[in-house]
Amino acid sequence: MSILEVNGLSHTFADKQLYQDASFRLNKEDHMGIIGQNGAGKSTLIKIITGQQLPDEGQIKWQNGCKIGYLDQYAQGAHEMTVFEFLKTAFAELYRISQEQANCYERYAETMDDKLMEKAGRYQEILEANDFYEIQTHIEQVMAGLGIDAIGKDHKVSECSGGQRSKIILAKLLLEKPDVLLLDEPTNYLDTEHIEWLINYLNGFSGCFMVVSHDFDFLERITNTIIDVAFGKITKYTGSFKSAIKQKEVKKEVQLKAYEKQRQQIEKDEATFGKIRLEHGQQWQNQDKKGSTNWTGLIRLVMRFRHTLIFHMSN
Repeated sequence: MSILEVNGLSHTFADKQLYQDASFRLNKEDHMGIIGQNGAGKSTLIKIITGQQLPDEGQIKWQNGCKIGYLDQYAQGAHEMTVFEFLKTAFAELYRISQEQANCYERYAETMDDKLMEKAGRYQEILEANDFYEIQTHIEQVMAGLGIDAIGKDHKVSECSGGQRSKIILAKLLLEKPDVLLLDEPTNYLDTEHIEWLINYLNGFSGCFMVVSHDFDFLERITNTIIDVAFGKITKYTGSFKSAIKQKEVKKEVQLKAYEKQRQQIEKDEATFGKIRLEHGQQWQNQDKKGSTNWTGLIRLVMRFRHTLIFHMSN
C-alpha cells in the first residue's frame, strides 16, 4: 500500500532542472534512503513532499490520516523550556487526556454522576494503551540513546548549541512515533555509539521512513529501498544501498551497450548513405527537381530519428 505517491514532478532551482516528470511511491513497508550528488535536489525533495516548497509541476499525494514526522519542523518551538519539558511535548495529547480524566474525577466528586466515571474509564484505557505511565522511562531511554543525557534534562533548550538542539529535536520526533519519518542527515552531531543506537531504533521502527544521508554505511544498515536523484530523474531500487548501487551499475552498463550499438549503426548508415549519394546523387537531384520522392530528405529524416534514439539512451 502506498503511503505517498509522487507523480509528474518537475522543478527548477537556480536555472538547474532538478526533476523532470519524475514519479515514485513510498510504500508502507519502505525504509527508504535518498541518494544523489550534492545539489541534485535531495533536501529540496523533502521540502516539496512536506509542503514547505511548491514544485513547478506535479502531484504530491499522502494517504489520508497519515501522521508525518519531519526532523526540522520543531526548530522554533522550544523557547525557554528545559530539555525534559520539551521532550514531554511529544506526548501532549496524552497529557491532555490525562487532564480530562482528572476533571471527570473532580466533577464526579461534586455531582456523583456515573457517566463521568464511565468517561474517565475510557480515558484510562487510552492512557494505558499508549504507555502513558511509562513516558518518563521512554524519554530517559531516548535521551541516553542519543547522548542527550550528557546535556542534562534541566538544561534550557534555548541555551543549547546547534548540534545539541538537533539531537533534542530528533529525540522528540522519535518519541512521537509518527507513521512516517522524514530525516535529513540525522547522524549529524551523533558519535558512533549514538549512531548505532539510532540504527537499531530505525530497524525496529514499525512505520516507513525516508532518510537523506551521506553516511553510506548508515544507509546500508537501515534501508530496504533506495531512490536515486540524478539528471532530472528519480529512480527507485529495491534493496539496501549497496544493492541499489549494483543495480544502478548494471542499468548503466545495459544503456552503454545499447548506446554503442546505436552509435555503430549510425556510422554504418552514414557510410551507406554516403556511398549511395556517390552512386545516385545526380539521379536524386533530377527526381527532386521533377517533384518526385525526396530521397535525400527521407534518408536524413531516418538518420535524425536514429540520432534522437542515441541521445535519449545517453541520458
